[in-house]
Amino acid sequence: MATTPKLPPNQFQVALLAEVGATEPFMKDFLEVFDILGGTMIFGDERDAVQNATANILTDGLIPAFLELRKIRASLQQNLPLVDRYQLYEDLARKLWKSYKDLTQTAAEKIGFKIGFLYQDDGKFEAGLKKFREENPGVAAAMEEYFRETRSRWQNDLATFRNTFVEHQNGKREDYAKFYDARVSEVLFEEVWRAIVEILVTLLGLRMPKGVFIGETDPNAPGPKWPKRFRFYVEGLSPKG
Repeated sequence: MATTPKLPPNQFQVALLAEVGATEPFMKDFLEVFDILGGTMIFGDERDAVQNATANILTDGLIPAFLELRKIRASLQQNLPLVDRYQLYEDLARKLWKSYKDLTQTAAEKIGFKIGFLYQDDGKFEAGLKKFREENPGVAAAMEEYFRETRSRWQNDLATFRNTFVEHQNGKREDYAKFYDARVSEVLFEEVWRAIVEILVTLLGLRMPKGVFIGETDPNAPGPKWPKRFRFYVEGLSPKG
């Protein structure tokens, strides 16, 4: 079977993926995930696989979802036919769910963890969460409550909208009216990307060298300010700023 030879970097074709700046909040936080990966005990081909799977969340999920959100913003000033308007919101739901469930789950597996329980019914979720805690006692104490709140606040509703109505047309559109509201779309996009970042940082934190931890920067701490959201902490040392 013929294979395509790999080209050296200086022969790569450069193409614009999307006009989305690194200053967008979701891009800014997400790019820090790659910095965190660089500090883990994940090396070689395994690191490449994690990096590629993580990049796919952006290129195949969140950036396309953000472009849909931009269309929704623009549509508020346009007189679109109802079908076209509905399509914007339904495509956003598809892309957000793909980002959160499919692509994030794949990246988690490359990091070394199975998180399918997060997307299952309440019974399987609770059982999986308990097992995950038992296998990873060092994870943050607030993990269980965070995921329960995420499910109740938006995840279960988004899953029902995407799986039941958007994909299978069961029920009535009126039953899902909130998902056709631009303000809800803005909040939902932020909820999804923030949850993805939290999941990835949590899992990568479990692959750190002994005594090294990932924490969030305290913007109110005295001294020089750290410009990023996350930073490395070494056990026994108290960083300033």
